[in-house]
Amino acid sequence: MRTFLSSWSRSLALTLLCTSVLAHAQGTPEAFEGDDLGLEPPGVQYLPAPAPRAHEQRRLSPDAPAVVRRETRAAKSNVKTAGVPQTRRGEGALSGKVIYLSPGHGFYRDNGLKRWATQRPNTWGVVEDFISVEVVSQELQPMLMAAGATVVSVRETDLNPLIATVDNGGTGYVEDGDAARFHASTQKGWAPPPVPMGNGVEPFTLGTTRTLDTAATSTAKVTWTPDVPADAAYNVYVSYGSDPTRATDAHYVVKHAGGESHFRVNQQRHGGTWVLLGRFYFKAGQHPESGAVVLENDSAQGAGATLSVDAVRLGGGRGLMGDAAQGPLLRPRFEESGRYHVQYSGAPFSVYAPSGANALSNERNADVTSRPRFAAWLHEEGEDAVYVAWHTNAGTSGTIRGTEAYVYGPNPVDGTLNFTGVKGGDVLGRALLSQIETDLKREVDPNWRVRSLRSANLGEVNPTHNPEMPSVLLEMAYHDNTTDAANLKEARVRHVAARAITQGLIKYFATRDGAAVHLPPETPGAVVARNATPGAVEVKWTAPPQVASEEGRDAPTGYRLYQSADGFGWDEGTEIQNTSATVTLSSGTLRYFRVAAVNAGGESFPSATVGVRVGDTAPVLLVNAYERLDRTVACGEELETPYDLEAPLRVYLEAMNDGSYLRQHGAAFAQSAVAFDSATGNAVAAGLVSPAGYRLVDWSTG
Repeated sequence: MRTFLSSWSRSLALTLLCTSVLAHAQGTPEAFEGDDLGLEPPGVQYLPAPAPRAHEQRRLSPDAPAVVRRETRAAKSNVKTAGVPQTRRGEGALSGKVIYLSPGHGFYRDNGLKRWATQRPNTWGVVEDFISVEVVSQELQPMLMAAGATVVSVRETDLNPLIATVDNGGTGYVEDGDAARFHASTQKGWAPPPVPMGNGVEPFTLGTTRTLDTAATSTAKVTWTPDVPADAAYNVYVSYGSDPTRATDAHYVVKHAGGESHFRVNQQRHGGTWVLLGRFYFKAGQHPESGAVVLENDSAQGAGATLSVDAVRLGGGRGLMGDAAQGPLLRPRFEESGRYHVQYSGAPFSVYAPSGANALSNERNADVTSRPRFAAWLHEEGEDAVYVAWHTNAGTSGTIRGTEAYVYGPNPVDGTLNFTGVKGGDVLGRALLSQIETDLKREVDPNWRVRSLRSANLGEVNPTHNPEMPSVLLEMAYHDNTTDAANLKEARVRHVAARAITQGLIKYFATRDGAAVHLPPETPGAVVARNATPGAVEVKWTAPPQVASEEGRDAPTGYRLYQSADGFGWDEGTEIQNTSATVTLSSGTLRYFRVAAVNAGGESFPSATVGVRVGDTAPVLLVNAYERLDRTVACGEELETPYDLEAPLRVYLEAMNDGSYLRQHGAAFAQSAVAFDSATGNAVAAGLVSPAGYRLVDWSTG
């Protein structure tokens, strides 16, 4: 199961309509507007791409540290893990790789309609502008990060519409320690933009930065303490200015509801934009001990480097772009098109307005070109990166089905291949298509059609905009076909497709580099937590399934056991070698657990949540047998007025089933001071626990 959204989605769910309203959205599909569909006729003139920035004058060495690495600290003392070494996160099959992701399209300001509009209509309950970012945010991006990759999206991927920011010098910003190590800087930085934000405002030119000298051990630090608007999970972003003098191991500490998470960031890379550290649960309010980001000045480079100090952001927020004629989009910012996101994220004029005109009438077309230009602007020479765009397709009759992939060529969309893009793009395209075909035919539909690689003069893969990395545009399915549209609404299909892209990328890099293929494992299935002896809790689980054709390349070599006091904020996990662990806890303690599988390829999604309230004996067994996660438990969101979208289906996994229902039952029993054990429904079937002997069995299903 996957947990990406949080408490905000419960209030959001109240605004959604149950799937019965989708009948209104399943009439005759509307025809597309007369747009260019991303095609670029030969001879179109654009502004020159931005020149390399000052910190990009040196080519990266092959062993340059990755932009973000997650650092694991000592194992928890209450878990018995004899002889199991701790690993450093950020390791995996895609370690050192940068994946630029494009969940295409999104709301734009329509000059003719005089309002915000999506670029694609509602066909059979599916809006391409929404599904693309839903899949990337909840499936593809976290999979790639769990495989060790640095991921950069050309659209906002935090589905949380709440936001909290702290700039250097602003409220919530504090400097501590050796004051002599802090310095003013002439390097520009982020500052809060005006709201509405005009289409020429560049937030990363509005503010200032500071510098902090490094030391062998921490002698000074900066703390950003946001005023968190609500209990929820938020993406955590930091910004800084890059320079050759910067430390390659800037030490950021995220303090969240589950504890502390430590990161090392290479500040010589990817400066002047928002850099994603991870996703964490925070409590509402300003709490420096459990809701803050800290930058310590300790570095392996000793006193020989500097750190750039700028801003911190939690969450995605709501629409910002607007003017007197059209105010901001009254929707979450992740629904805005890439055109606005890349401007918000630091890109210059020639990236977000490459035609040279920056008017309302240009913003839809600029969306196509701004996405690859942003990737090229951020990419550094020597950086090992690829660009992958997730789209869905449409025809003219609604009868076409299946998956296609496009690389650049001078031809129109005519089904041919005349590849003239960046070297390796065609190889990457075939690798992705091969894995997608294998997985979708095996796990979704044996008749799923995957067509041979094609080329076209599509702006998103045009080397005019991004000459720096192999680029592929995927059309995953046809949203105007009833069968494909039904599949696109299924969380399981989305998961399989995202996993296929991840595995295709792993195999592409492994083949190119002459390395062994290591695929991340699947999620452990059955899980149980029970009071074994007074003060000792036993957590057991079953190994995840393996794909026989992969010959063990996805087999787990260990596990990571996560603990939480409330089932929302999770610790950093403890390495476990086998499929069980014993946790020492005092009587009366309420504790939740989930397990992820790990191997050289990376880490799986975590299992469903189980938990215990510790007692000498547990008279109650809680069983979460609610495993349903399909489109019948999703809801349509009423968007008829003013967006003319009727009620598209929104597949928000937490609002549907994130595997944590046991948390609610456990809190109720704990409030009555009743000790309990718990298990997933399949754990009972697997024989990990028996209901016999309990005075009460609370069995949840649906």
